[in-house]
Amino acid sequence: MQTIRILSLSYLAYFAVLGAFVPYIAMFLDHRGLNSEQIGTLLALVTGMRIIGPNLWGLLAARRNDPIGVMRLGAMLATLGWCTTLVDYGYWALLLGLAVYSLCWTAILPQLESAAFYFLHNDTARYSKVRSGGSVGYILLVVGCGILLEHFGAVALPLAALLFLLLMLLCLWQLPRYQPQPADNTTTPLRFRTLWQHRSFVAFMAAAFLLQVSFAPFYSFFTLYCRDLGYSGTGTGLLIALAVSAEIIAFYFAGRIIGERSLSRVLVYCYLLTALRWLLTGWFGAQPLVLAGSMLLHAFSFAIAHSCAMQFIQQFFQGAERGRGQALYAGLIYGGGGAIGAYLAGQSWQDGGGAAFTFSWAALCCVRAAGLVARLPKQIQLSSIR
Repeated sequence: MQTIRILSLSYLAYFAVLGAFVPYIAMFLDHRGLNSEQIGTLLALVTGMRIIGPNLWGLLAARRNDPIGVMRLGAMLATLGWCTTLVDYGYWALLLGLAVYSLCWTAILPQLESAAFYFLHNDTARYSKVRSGGSVGYILLVVGCGILLEHFGAVALPLAALLFLLLMLLCLWQLPRYQPQPADNTTTPLRFRTLWQHRSFVAFMAAAFLLQVSFAPFYSFFTLYCRDLGYSGTGTGLLIALAVSAEIIAFYFAGRIIGERSLSRVLVYCYLLTALRWLLTGWFGAQPLVLAGSMLLHAFSFAIAHSCAMQFIQQFFQGAERGRGQALYAGLIYGGGGAIGAYLAGQSWQDGGGAAFTFSWAALCCVRAAGLVARLPKQIQLSSIR
């Protein structure tokens, strides 16, 4: 029982750090005097660490057969990298420090997920309850940092994140070490080139990539956008918390929503609703009720779309190949799509002057993504092209 509580607290600490970093890092960088092009470039590099990080740390964990030890090492190095935000040593020192933080932070979540299923004996119902601690942590810091921002300014953000980084370290040193069972080597290894010969796989991945690109203006500049529109820090935090709350509810009902429906059809709806969301955000963001309504669409933009993506991976990859499929998806979509999107958003944002244009091209990305998935078959398997 003690281990279960530590796992839940670990998820809370992990996503609390993201609750301070993801929505507010652009505002912090703006406070440091960076322009939108520099912010976009820095965030592109930081996001790009998610392409290579999970595979590097996963390889280390496999060779050492010590997931807990790898998490501890990654968390320590990430904390050291984050400490560069506490003192202003200039742009390049900040870029290097955040790159180290981002690269090492990727060591934690994949191994934490693996540890959770190990200690919970693959009980998905118990896992869902433990994992919900992450959503609580994210909302806690999103709202809390909004209040801190309003009263103390952007200087308080690094300290808030550092507090939960230290909590993360404390939790990881309380988790008992374990050695996973060796992987099943009976499955024929998947040849990488085979994937890109499958039209449905390419269409799905391209669409998911475009969706993640479209999220970049929101992740990179939303808090600055709200500030420019006159929203308070508390108000901005509550808007983001509203989106995360909609996400939590949507995850709970995702199974019923998707049901026996075609993944293609559900994804088309998700992508088109996301396009609507970005248009409402970019052109009507000054109207609080419209902006709040657009945040509720996060239920489809992320929760339902992500659930469909996970089901696609489960259909497409079989048995032991699913782990590699998840790693490929995470690195290429969240890392690659996020990095390219952050760079493009930085180029077009123009310190807020190009906000409407930026959210407009994000909406077009989603429309194109909807077209790509419109003809995906209901059942997709790699075995058909082996």
